[in-house]
Amino acid sequence: MEISFLELSAKDLPAQRDFYANILELPTTLDSAILEVKAGKTVLRFTQAPSEFKDAYHFAFNIPENQYQSAKDWISSRLSLLRDKNGTEDFKSQRWKTTSLFFLDAAEDVVEFIARHNLQNAATGEFNASQILNVSEIGLPSEDVITLADQLCTQLGLSVFKQEPNEAFTPVGDDNGLLILPIKDRIWMPDSGVPAKLLPVTVRGEANGREWEVRGVPYEILK
Repeated sequence: MEISFLELSAKDLPAQRDFYANILELPTTLDSAILEVKAGKTVLRFTQAPSEFKDAYHFAFNIPENQYQSAKDWISSRLSLLRDKNGTEDFKSQRWKTTSLFFLDAAEDVVEFIARHNLQNAATGEFNASQILNVSEIGLPSEDVITLADQLCTQLGLSVFKQEPNEAFTPVGDDNGLLILPIKDRIWMPDSGVPAKLLPVTVRGEANGREWEVRGVPYEILK
């Protein structure tokens, strides 16, 4: 599964533009109400949120599977990484075969760099912005995780990823693209203090040779 387009809301678009252009060094375009960021194969769009908007999203960028340490050196020279309550800032999953780090963008979205060691996407040289490959995860919180997971799997031909469906947390998709389904108000890793909220979102991609879209709150699944 691939995520080709992701649209989120943000209250301060110029601050987001400065973050993605100057910190992550990604191509950006800003007009009065829309910020677009080109993140590898994915177009990441932020639309103007109302002034009272204060919640945040979680999403992840895939990086080359052999570039984790180089990516960490690159990003940690620009901002502070998030840590869990034990002070850990490197997160490895044996089940997923991944290594991850987390940080906040200007809107306090919980952003992840994730090296997926099952993918054959190794790169040479030192890490730079061109090796941010794509958006590979977006969090879609709900009040009924099992039902949402079943709907996504049935309508889009997807599968639950590396576990059994769980009412607190269920990922759907594959290493290239995952829809992360937590129960509403679960705190995003790693002890970020940011709760998973039902927020406006549009995510588009391709799975099994078919285009799909999930949008709105409550979510509407289109194919």
